[in-house]
Amino acid sequence: MEAVTLAYDLIEQNDVRQDANPIILIHGIFWNKFMMKELGRALSKETKRKVYTLDLRNHNESPSCKKCDMVLMTEDIKKFFRDHNIKTATFICHSFSSPIAYLIALEQPQLVEKMVMIDHGPYVELSEKNRLENVLSQYNAQNRFLRSLDPKLTLADAKKKILSIAAMPSATKAQELFLKKVAYDLLKEGQKFKWKTDIDFVMKKYTDMAFVVKAKGRCEHEILIVRCSNSVRVSDEKFVGILKQNPNAKLETIDDTTHLLMLEKMDIFVEIVKKFLDS
Repeated sequence: MEAVTLAYDLIEQNDVRQDANPIILIHGIFWNKFMMKELGRALSKETKRKVYTLDLRNHNESPSCKKCDMVLMTEDIKKFFRDHNIKTATFICHSFSSPIAYLIALEQPQLVEKMVMIDHGPYVELSEKNRLENVLSQYNAQNRFLRSLDPKLTLADAKKKILSIAAMPSATKAQELFLKKVAYDLLKEGQKFKWKTDIDFVMKKYTDMAFVVKAKGRCEHEILIVRCSNSVRVSDEKFVGILKQNPNAKLETIDDTTHLLMLEKMDIFVEIVKKFLDS
């Protein structure tokens, strides 16, 4: 298995603690490190830690590979640790990327201090309900925007159009964030608009079960799962199941949020994470 060199941004405040383990902040499916930058700054400011925001393989600025699955993504992260001489880190993972931290904690437990999983458990189960309601709906929404763009528009004008929709008073916070991501991800080659992240390829890999991670063993690490209101990915019943093999897992809920809770109510999320890391 050949690991690739991941694109990243390093965020650190002037008063960062040199004795504290860094934070590895990873996006969810179809997303990118750019959309995590503001959260990374807030986490670094409050925790006094270095924060590395990463692009997973086949996402944004990281290499696009014909082979792409959760095991390979895990190997990429291990290579990142070696390349940057990171001995131990805390993982903060949004949704889809959460199992990466779990797999590393099982295989090389010394690399992981603690884990924060955002609206997701340690495993990925490819259920038809999750595919249709969560992943496919996001994929379809993004491609609808692509088809709606006038090919005569310049890239700058197309981005401006999308951001103007995001700024409309009727847009929810989740819609605003999604549209900002769409605008950032947009490219134009000749007369054709496309995405920086090949979401068609990633969606096919998802459907082909390349990202499925089943429970593989008992994990003693401290895990904080922060879920949104009425979470379908982390129900009370699912959390009981998670506890069976992850006895040190804790659950927090941030009310009046969606799957993008860490960006919708960033101050509350960062406060919860800081308390968890300080405990």
